[in-house]
Parts: sequence; structure tokens; C-alpha cells
Amino acid sequence: MAPYKTLLIVHIIAGFAALTAAAVATMTKTLDVAHRWHVYSGTVFFWGMVVIFLTAIPLALIRPNTFLFLIAILSFYFALAGWRYATHRRGSPRPLDWVSASVMALAAGIMIILGVFLLSRRNTNGITMMILGGIGAALSLSDIRTLHHGGAQGPQRIAQHLTMMLAGTIATITAFVVTNFTVQPAFIVWLAPTVVITPIIIVWNRKIRAGKRPRGMPELS
Repeated sequence: MAPYKTLLIVHIIAGFAALTAAAVATMTKTLDVAHRWHVYSGTVFFWGMVVIFLTAIPLALIRPNTFLFLIAILSFYFALAGWRYATHRRGSPRPLDWVSASVMALAAGIMIILGVFLLSRRNTNGITMMILGGIGAALSLSDIRTLHHGGAQGPQRIAQHLTMMLAGTIATITAFVVTNFTVQPAFIVWLAPTVVITPIIIVWNRKIRAGKRPRGMPELS
């Protein structure tokens, strides 16, 4: 079997596992078991995203695809940052935190520039690249600001974890939708999951930062 096809199969399997795990992590409702299943499914989601990233990079290099390369960095950063906030309860900045946030900020800048270039060529994918790049820039700069102030604890840490993991979920759903549905202009399909899920992130963040836990969400602190 050709290396590209093998990588693609592994990539798809990891994507399916990550998408399923994201659904389980989000929809667990019974509080006495939610924490355990949230942790299990979150772990599967994270490692699924690791495999997606490790296979997306060579796929994008074997058949050069700058768009895929940058989206792979974006989605992996969200999953990594979410995982960091969930597992590092003290919240104190570590070298990996600074490196990942800085690389994402740089990649986001490149995405925005590429988006402008594509739009100048009347390619509507430029809209997708600019919006996703803007989201990546906003979240990575927020991450850097949090690190600069000594990291996140308590409700802020939980809110950051939630935001990053759901952003990673958006990336996973987007990949699934784009692969299985064709709509013109293409940017509608690319951005639909972002439009649907972002309001949920905003509402949950406000509740958590106000000291409330959305229904069905396990204790993370």
C-alpha cells in the first residue's frame, strides 16, 4: 500500500475516534459518572488529535497543500492547549506552553496573510483562511497573555480548557463536514461548525467565569 494511502487511512480513523470522543465528552450528563467518562473521552480525543496532526503534516508535504498544513497546526494547537489546561492544575507557565502558543500566533499570522492573498486572487477560500487565522490569533494571544500573568487557576483554567477543547472539536467537525459534503461557495461548509458552536463556547465561558457550572459539566478543579 502506498505511504500516502496508508497515512490517509490512519488519519481518517484517528479523525473518527476524535470526533466520537468529542461527542462523548460534550454530552455526558450524569454528574456522578460524567467526570470519569469526560476524562476518558477527553484523553481519546487528545491522542486522536495527535495522530491527526502527525499524519496531516506528511500528507500535506507528499501532496503539497499549504492550506491543510496550516489547518493541521491550528487544530492540534487547540487540542494541546486544552489538554494543558486540563492536566496542569497549578497553571504555572512551562516552556511547552510558551512555545506552542508562540508557534500558533506565528501560524495564525501566516494564515491571515495567505487569506488576503487568496482573496486578491478572487479565491473564496481566503475568507476561510482569514477567519480561522483570526480565531487562532485571538486564542493564542489570549493564551500568551494568560501565561504572562502567571498562568490560569480555578474557573479561568476551566474556561480556558473548555474553549480550547471545543475549538479543537470545531476543527474536527469541520474536517468531517468538508470531506463528506460539497456546497458552493466552499467557505460556507468550512465555517458552519464555527458559527454553530462558537455561541455555546461564549455562553459556557460566561457561566464558568461567573462561578457557575453548565449543566452536565463535571468538576475540573
